[in-house]
Amino acid sequence: MSEETEFVSEHHPAPNDERHQQEYSLMQKIKNDLGDAIIDDGTYVHLQPRRLFIQVRPDRLRDVIKYMQETHDMWQFSTLSGRDLGDDLQAVYHFFLTETKVGISFRVNVPRSKPEYSSITDLVPAAEYVENELRELFGVITAGHPYVRRVELPENWPKNEYPMRKDWADPRGLMERSKTLGAKAVEDL
Repeated sequence: MSEETEFVSEHHPAPNDERHQQEYSLMQKIKNDLGDAIIDDGTYVHLQPRRLFIQVRPDRLRDVIKYMQETHDMWQFSTLSGRDLGDDLQAVYHFFLTETKVGISFRVNVPRSKPEYSSITDLVPAAEYVENELRELFGVITAGHPYVRRVELPENWPKNEYPMRKDWADPRGLMERSKTLGAKAVEDL
């Protein structure tokens, strides 16, 4: 690698051409209908066909989900992923539109100092497990979640230890102790 390393953006926007017209039309309609709920920076049509990324204000996520369900027949929930962006933590909800088969990812950034936004589990029951996972692994609170519980880490995991955050250093060797070092002997099973 050379000393001059060029920063490559994670965004791969598609050209506004005929091949991506459906996605650009959908994105524009969403932006027009939802106004300030959508943040322009981070909202784009992806180069990959039928992919759209929408950056949403955390306090408006529920409005966006309701709108998409009612207006665009968005009922197919795929998953929720988390990211550590440094000063912010990000939750990314991945959906597919039933009719058009367009994949839409809704990104919500919350400050690391107060990582909280409202749960969508009453609107999307399938998000119940993954919102718990996001809380457990990244420390992002989904306020109003109906059934907060451990889903990935052991019950005795230390409070305020979030192993998917970039600054987590595993001070107690918790992950090292949990690793399997090859096959166990039959007598140990």
